[in-house]
Amino acid sequence: MKESSKLRVQVEFGEVTANFEGEADEVFRAVSRFLSQLCPSLETVQRLVYAPDLIKISEDLAGLVELTSQGPILASGSDLSATKMMCLALLGAYVGHGLGKLSKGSLSSDELARITSKARKTIMNELPELVNRGYADRTSEGEYFLTTLGIKRTEEIIEGYEARTCQP
Repeated sequence: MKESSKLRVQVEFGEVTANFEGEADEVFRAVSRFLSQLCPSLETVQRLVYAPDLIKISEDLAGLVELTSQGPILASGSDLSATKMMCLALLGAYVGHGLGKLSKGSLSSDELARITSKARKTIMNELPELVNRGYADRTSEGEYFLTTLGIKRTEEIIEGYEARTCQP
C-alpha cells in the first residue's frame, strides 16, 4: 500500500487521544472498537440502532453479486425466487452507488428483468409487493431502490442463502 493511500484518523475524547492509520475499513473497525471500549453505552446503541454497514454488506454480497460499469450482475442465486433475486440486484445497486462504482443506487424494471433473467411481467407483478412491504420505493424517474428495511431483509436473505449452500 502506498503511503499516500493510508487513512489517518485522530480521535480525542476528554483526556484520551488515539491515532489510527491504515486501510479505510481497518481504520473504521479500529475506531469503532476504540469507541465501544471507551463508551460502553455506544455498544448498546449499536445493537439497538440499525444502520447498513456498506463494508459488511459488500463482503456478504461477494460471490452473489458482481458490479460492472453497466450495473450489478447476479453471479449466483439463480435458485432463488424472483423477489429475492430482485432484492439482491437492488442491494447490488445500493452498494455499487455507495462505493462510487455506479452513478445511481436504483434500477428500472427493465434492468431488474435483465439482471434477474425473469420476464418483465414477473418483475412488474412483484415490484408492488416489495413497495407494499416497505422493502423498496420508487424514484420520481420510475426506478426502484431498497429502503433501509429492504436492505435489512436482503441481508437476511443472504444469510439464509449462505447457510443453505454451505451445508454438507
